[in-house]
Amino acid sequence: MPARIVPYLRGLIQGHKITATLLRDQFGFSHDALTRTLQTRFPWRQIFLLAIQTLFSPLSGGYLIIDDTVIPKPYSKKMTGASYVYSSLLETTVFGYNIVFLAWTNGTITLPISWRWYKKDGPSKIKLAQSLIWEARVVWKLSPDLVLFDSFYAADPLLDKINSYGWKFVCQIKGSRIVNAAPIREDLTEDGDSLTGLVSFKVKGKIVRHDKKFFCTDRLTLSSEEILSLYGHRWEIEEVFRFAKDQLHLEECQARSKISQETHLAGTMLAYTMIQKQKQETPSQTLYAIKKDWLLNRKLGNNRINHYAKILGA
Repeated sequence: MPARIVPYLRGLIQGHKITATLLRDQFGFSHDALTRTLQTRFPWRQIFLLAIQTLFSPLSGGYLIIDDTVIPKPYSKKMTGASYVYSSLLETTVFGYNIVFLAWTNGTITLPISWRWYKKDGPSKIKLAQSLIWEARVVWKLSPDLVLFDSFYAADPLLDKINSYGWKFVCQIKGSRIVNAAPIREDLTEDGDSLTGLVSFKVKGKIVRHDKKFFCTDRLTLSSEEILSLYGHRWEIEEVFRFAKDQLHLEECQARSKISQETHLAGTMLAYTMIQKQKQETPSQTLYAIKKDWLLNRKLGNNRINHYAKILGA
């Protein structure tokens, strides 16, 4: 890991605001050095592969989670690559960035492993999700127990891609989905109802209704209770987004260049990964407690950040 990333990681974890000027004032960092770091295109995929395999050893089993998040940039229309995107959290269209993420979890540890920036004039989010699944298999050499995603990603191309790898999935599915020649909401009228049928050209799925929602898996032997329990792991990625936004300044980068925004996002995810490693070592602490300790005790936080950075070769 390049050593000059480390001061920015400190700023993300211990800084009150994430501008070069404020980080200079708070920590004595060089304003110009921070700006140059932000404007550098680092090989983040290789950095993350090395970081996670070094800190956590090669990942095995577990669950892969696909989801996207919006980073609003409402106060500047000059951000390179930003556009108007729909935020399901805010339930409105906002100006900003939309990023498709792939995370891995074993139910205890959750790690963001890769992501793709969505552009309206570029590949669809389904295509980006397929690319992430390919990366998980070919680059990360993963073989997950399940792939988890919400109804937006339950599209035929992604289901078939997962199936082609011999992997299984649990997802939410829309009530309007045609299975066995009828919308599933017409056949599954009561909570607890279930059916089996083709959910894509190649994939047979079991669909269950719960709380007026519909959930699907191609692991046909799972019970309704098991399907719902396994789908619950999908919410782990929401905690990654929430923590990064609330605690690590994910939405606060004011730089206009796309490279700077990419560096900021990747730095945020690397900072999250370090805190997640500390949680593995001290499981009685929450992520929020660790972050608070590192923020209030600057020496402790600095030592831990430097410790993990040294392990990663910085």
